[in-house]
Amino acid sequence: MEKIDARSVELHVQFSECGKNAKEWARRCMLLLPDIDRYKVWRKKGFGSLYEYAAKIAGLSRNQVDESLRILKKIEGMPALQKVVSSKGLWAVKPVATVATKETEKEWADRVESMSRREVEVFVKGMRTESARAGAEIQPGKVFVTMSLNPQVLDQLKKLKGSGEWEDAIKKLLNLRKEKIENKKPDPVQSESRHIPKPIERFVKRRDNYRCVVPGCGRKFSELHHADGFSRVKCHDPDRIFCLCSGHHDLAHRGLIANEAKKPGLWRVRKEPDRSGARCGIDQLVQKWRKVTTF
Repeated sequence: MEKIDARSVELHVQFSECGKNAKEWARRCMLLLPDIDRYKVWRKKGFGSLYEYAAKIAGLSRNQVDESLRILKKIEGMPALQKVVSSKGLWAVKPVATVATKETEKEWADRVESMSRREVEVFVKGMRTESARAGAEIQPGKVFVTMSLNPQVLDQLKKLKGSGEWEDAIKKLLNLRKEKIENKKPDPVQSESRHIPKPIERFVKRRDNYRCVVPGCGRKFSELHHADGFSRVKCHDPDRIFCLCSGHHDLAHRGLIANEAKKPGLWRVRKEPDRSGARCGIDQLVQKWRKVTTF
């Protein structure tokens, strides 16, 4: 990092303080919007619309106005979430606004208070996936997919498919890819170092296609995760290291990913952590370390 002089430090402190104040005042303005609209203050003050009023008075964009009104409407009659809005802002509760009810808002408010927004977003998506999965078990179905292909590629796929089903042809291709990658799988490495050996790192990334392996996610990975907990096993096993996005990696170390001992296809986001498992102590240490290193 470049050496910083005293004047630059002073300017940064001033700018940061102004930015903090600006965010606080913008948040307060957003909270007033429902009443501003209800009493038609904007019309009484000679503005053509609520959007014009919010833009000229507070510098709020049309999207900020719409989102503020939508979120505040969703959490009407939910005091716990409204309290979180007062302390952390509207965007903190945005991920839970559509799933919280008057019966569950206290639970969601606690999660928003203790998790980062990214973790909350991933957790909510996981819960939705589980709800959809429960419905799918009662009434199973398939996903309809359309795609645009080069004519030559389509011709090759038709030859591979033959008289069979498209699903069988795709499974055949996936199995061929899996076999090709598996043939190059490196051996596990026992080590005191957390640094994953390059051959294992390359294998895991390629096997997982550089994407988060949690079912229903598919985001670009940001972390390589030891599913058994490296601190416990002291081993870099390519069969037990997986690509995860930052959100699911955080949930994993909060103990909120179920079935980690099994293949990723069986992993699930759960509502409460397993405090009895062998990973619990490791996850608590990781959370403590993150709090110390976050500034």
